[in-house]
Amino acid sequence: MAPRPVTIVAAGEANAGALAAAVAACGRATRSCAPEGAAAALRASPTDLLLVDAALADATLRPILAAAAAAGAVTLLGIPAGPAPATAWRRALALDCAGVLPAEDRVDAIAALELAQGRWRQNARLREEAARLHQQNAELRRRIALDAERHQETQETFFLDLSRMMTIVTNIMDGIVFVDRAGSVTLLNPAAEDLLGVRSFVAIGKQLRHLQGRQELLEALVADHERGEGQREAVRTVEVHHSEQDLLYIECRTNRVLDYRGQPAGTLSVLRDVTAEFKADQLKNQYLSIVAHELRTPLTGIKTFATMLAKGRLGSLDERQQKAVESMREQSQRLEHQIDKLINLGQIEAADYGQDREPVRVAELLAGLLAPFEQPARDRRIRLAIADESAGEVLFADRADLRRACQALVENAVKFARDGGAVTVRVYRDATGALRISVRDDGIGIDPRYHRRIFEKFFQVEDPLTRHHGGAGLGLFVAKGIVEAHGSRIEVSSRLGEGADFTFALPELQPGAVAASTGIPATSQ
Repeated sequence: MAPRPVTIVAAGEANAGALAAAVAACGRATRSCAPEGAAAALRASPTDLLLVDAALADATLRPILAAAAAAGAVTLLGIPAGPAPATAWRRALALDCAGVLPAEDRVDAIAALELAQGRWRQNARLREEAARLHQQNAELRRRIALDAERHQETQETFFLDLSRMMTIVTNIMDGIVFVDRAGSVTLLNPAAEDLLGVRSFVAIGKQLRHLQGRQELLEALVADHERGEGQREAVRTVEVHHSEQDLLYIECRTNRVLDYRGQPAGTLSVLRDVTAEFKADQLKNQYLSIVAHELRTPLTGIKTFATMLAKGRLGSLDERQQKAVESMREQSQRLEHQIDKLINLGQIEAADYGQDREPVRVAELLAGLLAPFEQPARDRRIRLAIADESAGEVLFADRADLRRACQALVENAVKFARDGGAVTVRVYRDATGALRISVRDDGIGIDPRYHRRIFEKFFQVEDPLTRHHGGAGLGLFVAKGIVEAHGSRIEVSSRLGEGADFTFALPELQPGAVAASTGIPATSQ
């Protein structure tokens, strides 16, 4: 790109001609401006180099030099005639000119012009760099402003969410207790204050074990929090003695809390007053137990007289009468079975429910297990089978309870097996080495949606294929309670049309188990 003409501002035509000749000798084109219109001309048409006449007064030069500086031009102080005195250099420095150009000394003029051109190129690069930095600075300011706006929005959203969460936590009916990794209480809502008997301003920052309040509940929380390192959730119901009320029953549900990296961040406990539900269940169970026992008394008489009639002790019966009496006996037995379920239900849900565990061989558990179901199975041509693969293993269990749980599963399997099908009871070792029992049928199966609900009290699947089977919906609930009391869990595998398979791990006899429960040393089996 060709350089622009050098702009010359001189005091007169003679000086302008002399300066133009010196510049022309250096191979540069020139243009002249009168001092009066030079500043406006520079603003209208910028130049690279400005040569001003040293004969002009400082007052005249200053607005011209300011316009040149604004246009980015390099300025030289020109001396039209005579040698360049030292005062000219001092004046050039005072006016912030790049140098002095003597018109008569061609060598010095060329050197001065080359120096000015170099400085102009350097200034051009600096201007480009400054323009780039200015652009980057503008972009940086824009991004900072955008980030600040986003940060403000994020902060407002955070505080809004925090306010909403604290409002919910403060007004929720359940007690909330949060303990950080160091074991210090960091959150205690009003409901938890009332249940624990501790105020938040006292509890915050302190260890749970150092708080003074309702000690039964505090001790339960401390135990759950200390045990929470190795488990995901702990649930228990604590009986609390209240100074103003009778007894409180508080459900404590404790969970570990993880941060965004999956590392432990603390422990959260949710406290819920279940006194009303607990007492209602107690009353319901007591009522069911009373009703069951009151029903058993007249039923015993009906069953006794029906048996006497069937055996002819009250006189001979014709065929029709004999069938009627047998039907009476069968129905009384069914009713007695349902009453037994109600009694078992009350026992399992009782607070003082316990088990009489003892060594039991698997063969003893399975002996006669299917006997009560042989006649119903024959009526529907269902094959009953037992596959014992335990090799004489010994269990440590409540013999009667575990047998009752297994028979509840068999009864359920026979009820829902297809006519002409099969029900199989199998004892085997699974892939983990645990001894398990399986009760499998090939009936209509269970929709996976109901796999959890079938173990609820009185629950029955509302399905046209199953409703005609009847029942109170207690068998699986009783079996679940007994199995869980033995430290295991019933698992169900079933789909519609594919039958059902109920399995659970059997409680095996461990060394020292008998001694721990009875004080009698265990003998080798």
